[in-house]
Amino acid sequence: MSDTAEKRSLIPQMTKFGKYTVLILLAFILIWPLTGGFYWAVYRGYTLIDPTRFPNLDPNMKALLQATTSESEPGQKGAALSESIRNRLEQEMNSVFGWSINDLIISPTRWLDNRANRQRGTIFATRMMTNFFSTNLAKYGKVDKENTNLKEAREKYFAFTSDSWWFPSSESMYEDGIAELIEYETALRDGNSDAVFNMRTDDMHNMLEFIIGKEFMDEPLGLLVQSDENVPYTEIDDHIYYTQGITLVVRDVLRTFVHLYPEIEEKGGKENILIAFKEMDEICTFDPLIVLRGKHDSIMADHRGKIARYLISIRERINDLAQSIKS
Repeated sequence: MSDTAEKRSLIPQMTKFGKYTVLILLAFILIWPLTGGFYWAVYRGYTLIDPTRFPNLDPNMKALLQATTSESEPGQKGAALSESIRNRLEQEMNSVFGWSINDLIISPTRWLDNRANRQRGTIFATRMMTNFFSTNLAKYGKVDKENTNLKEAREKYFAFTSDSWWFPSSESMYEDGIAELIEYETALRDGNSDAVFNMRTDDMHNMLEFIIGKEFMDEPLGLLVQSDENVPYTEIDDHIYYTQGITLVVRDVLRTFVHLYPEIEEKGGKENILIAFKEMDEICTFDPLIVLRGKHDSIMADHRGKIARYLISIRERINDLAQSIKS
């Protein structure tokens, strides 16, 4: 036997089973980054078609704020505030995939649950703000008659379920509700006596208190601070994006409110306003690739807890702002 052959015989030969084991281990090591990379690429491609982050006010809101100032007539201000309430709902209705909560189960958009929950938050907040506007700001006094357009919008159209596909569809009902608000806004701008807008100092305070109250902002906060044992892992992202939809509406309304009434800032609320809007922007741009639920001192992120922290900060800042108006 030659020296070379003798040396080869001394080297342990890998069995077929060993080779397969090594290949499986290598595949297992590589599959996670490859799968993660593929998912990241697909998801980022989707976000180019249907945005999931909203760092800035949309063009409609920017144009609205440019067209209406603190020097505008009360009717113009009321119309602008009403428009800010319906703006986010219109954006969802006119988005690439439209109102997707009620899509049929055979439609791929039915499975886009993040946007569906964002839309659920949007209609909830639109409904709540319309209720307050109609029963408090669109009247000279508590006992005055409610505006017919606003009453129809809040009681009939926006109160309709969000997942009806037909007879009638949710979209058709919400479109009719938006049309009622537009009719009211037009009457306000035209000086029609049937359309009233009356924003007093106590109304400013009451609106802020309403937003952070039990019926409104406490509702999503309650979902975010539930104990982990009461929230299935599959529902964590639902609560996060539901909160995002609510925040998008509130951000539009408060941006308009502060813009039209600068005396709010003059009464000592400037820092609170800046921080509140910064925290709102954090929620409106929150879109992790994978929503995680880190427990206690886990190394994983607790995304639900992070959104709760933003929301609590927003509530506290708005509360301070309301108190500065009241004093």
